[in-house]
Amino acid sequence: MEKALTLMTNVGDVVVGRADRLAELATGLAEPSMDLVEERTRRMRTIRQVFEEGDWLTAEQINALQASPPSNKAHPASDWKRRGRIFSVNYGGREYFPRYEFDALYQPLPVIKEIIAAFGDVADAWQLAAWFHFPSPWLVVRDRRGARNIAPRDALADRAREVVTAAAKRSSSYIA
Repeated sequence: MEKALTLMTNVGDVVVGRADRLAELATGLAEPSMDLVEERTRRMRTIRQVFEEGDWLTAEQINALQASPPSNKAHPASDWKRRGRIFSVNYGGREYFPRYEFDALYQPLPVIKEIIAAFGDVADAWQLAAWFHFPSPWLVVRDRRGARNIAPRDALADRAREVVTAAAKRSSSYIA
């Protein structure tokens, strides 16, 4: 009985400690560490760079670019996203879709669904957007200038299979 009481007291201390931490966060008493602030600053710089260097579309723009636009302006983008055929990011309070996900008729490239599946679940869609944007060590182009890495978004047209493989490799590697 004494052991059970001691154990319950220790568990109670943990619960109280967690409740205190939540109360600190709720009342604004908890200060983020400088490491966290620096990490979030780097993240925001990356997001800004990816967004500024990309070509982005809203669901309404995708709707307007369809041969027969649905009356619901969120369609077909919301349906394609729900089915895992495309992904989106949020920027400035709006949802955006990268242009490279679509063909000339603004239909999803079939390989995007495969890439999303190979990449795996992410809590933050910006992680996927950044992966598409920056050169990948798994995608190399060799020409008269030598060998260089290319971004997955730049290899979708002629090296789609390699991009799917690169997405799968990144989840089992320390290399992005």
